[in-house]
Order: sequence, then C-alpha cells, then structure tokens
Amino acid sequence: MNGELLPRRQYPMLPRDAERAITRLAAQTHVERAGARATSAVAEYAMSEVSHLKRMQGELEKICPDATEALALIANTAAMSIARSVARFGNEIG
Repeated sequence: MNGELLPRRQYPMLPRDAERAITRLAAQTHVERAGARATSAVAEYAMSEVSHLKRMQGELEKICPDATEALALIANTAAMSIARSVARFGNEIG
C-alpha cells in the first residue's frame, strides 16, 4: 500500500476527442434522465388530480342525481384537457 485509502485504477489514456465525446454523452444522458423524471412527476400529479376530480364527481352526483350527465361531461372534459396538457409537456420536454 502506498498511503492511499483506495487504490487508483490505471486506465489507458484516451484521446481528447474520445474524452469530449464521453463527457458530452454523460451530460446528454443526465439531461434526458431529468426530463424523464419531470415527465413522470407531472403525469403522476395529473393522475392524482383526475382521481380527485372523479371523487368529487361521485360526491356531487350523490347530492344531485339529476345532474349526473352534466357532471360526467364536465369531469370527462377536464380529464381530457389534463391528459392533453401532460402529453404536450412530455412532447416539449422529450
């Protein structure tokens, strides 16, 4: 042991172009992973919002059964709008 806590691995020297390419790929991968995490978080939040919307629809239908069709139309329209917004976000990020 030469006084180092962890022994260093000896890697062959890479040409500068290869080092730059590896660095660029690592950065690109990092950005793509961040985009995937952001899209996943937005989709998860959207699903919870649609779930809340459907629960509210059910509660309102119990209070006013005559408004069932109107409430379904409103809830479905809002859910489709949320889905389109999530898809648009995913396309812009991706």
